[in-house]
Amino acid sequence: MVAAYTNGVATLDTHCAVTKLQDAGAPEPLAVATVDVVEEAASRLVGREYLRAELQKALGIQSGIMLGLMVAIAGVAITIAELI
Repeated sequence: MVAAYTNGVATLDTHCAVTKLQDAGAPEPLAVATVDVVEEAASRLVGREYLRAELQKALGIQSGIMLGLMVAIAGVAITIAELI
Protein backbone atom coordinates (compact mmCIF):
# COMPACT_ATOMS: atom_id res chain seq x y z
CA MET A 1 0.00 0.00 0.00
CA VAL A 2 1.52 3.32 -1.07
CA ALA A 3 -0.70 5.60 1.03
CA ALA A 4 -2.50 5.11 4.31
CA TYR A 5 -4.88 7.17 6.38
CA THR A 6 -4.40 6.64 10.11
CA ASN A 7 -5.75 8.74 12.97
CA GLY A 8 -6.72 11.53 10.61
CA VAL A 9 -3.27 11.75 9.03
CA ALA A 10 -2.45 10.67 5.50
CA THR A 11 0.95 9.04 5.08
CA LEU A 12 2.91 8.11 1.98
CA ASP A 13 5.21 5.09 1.90
CA THR A 14 7.87 6.70 -0.28
CA HIS A 15 9.89 3.51 -0.76
CA CYS A 16 6.81 1.63 -1.94
CA ALA A 17 5.83 4.51 -4.24
CA VAL A 18 9.29 4.64 -5.84
CA THR A 19 9.25 0.86 -6.30
CA LYS A 20 5.83 0.96 -7.97
CA LEU A 21 6.93 3.70 -10.34
CA GLN A 22 10.06 1.77 -11.22
CA ASP A 23 8.00 -1.40 -11.77
CA ALA A 24 5.88 0.63 -14.18
CA GLY A 25 8.98 1.53 -16.18
CA ALA A 26 10.10 4.84 -14.68
CA PRO A 27 13.87 5.19 -14.26
CA GLU A 28 14.95 5.55 -10.62
CA PRO A 29 15.77 9.30 -10.81
CA LEU A 30 12.34 10.03 -12.30
CA ALA A 31 10.59 7.79 -9.74
CA VAL A 32 12.39 9.46 -6.83
CA ALA A 33 11.73 12.97 -8.18
CA THR A 34 8.05 12.19 -8.74
CA VAL A 35 7.63 10.90 -5.19
CA ASP A 36 9.47 13.95 -3.83
CA VAL A 37 7.12 16.29 -5.71
CA VAL A 38 4.03 14.45 -4.46
CA GLU A 39 5.35 14.39 -0.88
CA GLU A 40 6.15 18.11 -0.97
CA ALA A 41 2.72 18.98 -2.38
CA ALA A 42 1.00 16.80 0.21
CA SER A 43 2.92 18.45 3.05
CA ARG A 44 1.19 21.74 2.22
CA LEU A 45 -2.29 20.28 2.57
CA VAL A 46 -4.25 20.76 5.76
CA GLY A 47 -6.43 18.18 7.37
CA ARG A 48 -10.09 18.21 8.25
CA GLU A 49 -9.43 18.58 11.99
CA TYR A 50 -7.22 21.65 11.45
CA LEU A 51 -9.89 23.26 9.27
CA ARG A 52 -12.60 22.40 11.81
CA ALA A 53 -10.57 23.96 14.66
CA GLU A 54 -9.88 27.13 12.66
CA LEU A 55 -13.56 27.44 11.72
CA GLN A 56 -14.64 27.03 15.34
CA LYS A 57 -12.13 29.68 16.40
CA ALA A 58 -13.39 32.10 13.74
CA LEU A 59 -17.01 31.46 14.65
CA GLY A 60 -16.21 32.03 18.33
CA ILE A 61 -14.61 35.38 17.51
CA GLN A 62 -17.52 36.33 15.27
CA SER A 63 -20.04 35.37 17.97
CA GLY A 64 -18.20 37.53 20.50
CA ILE A 65 -18.21 40.49 18.13
CA MET A 66 -21.91 40.04 17.39
CA LEU A 67 -22.73 39.88 21.12
CA GLY A 68 -20.69 43.02 21.73
CA LEU A 69 -22.51 44.85 18.95
CA MET A 70 -25.91 43.77 20.27
CA VAL A 71 -25.02 45.05 23.75
CA ALA A 72 -23.82 48.35 22.28
CA ILE A 73 -26.97 48.75 20.19
CA ALA A 74 -29.14 47.96 23.23
CA GLY A 75 -27.22 50.58 25.21
CA VAL A 76 -27.78 53.20 22.51
CA ALA A 77 -31.48 52.29 22.29
CA ILE A 78 -31.89 52.66 26.08
CA THR A 79 -30.08 56.00 26.01
CA ILE A 80 -32.31 57.28 23.20
CA ALA A 81 -35.43 56.02 25.02
CA GLU A 82 -34.40 57.86 28.19
CA LEU A 83 -33.89 61.09 26.23
CA ILE A 84 -37.34 60.94 24.67
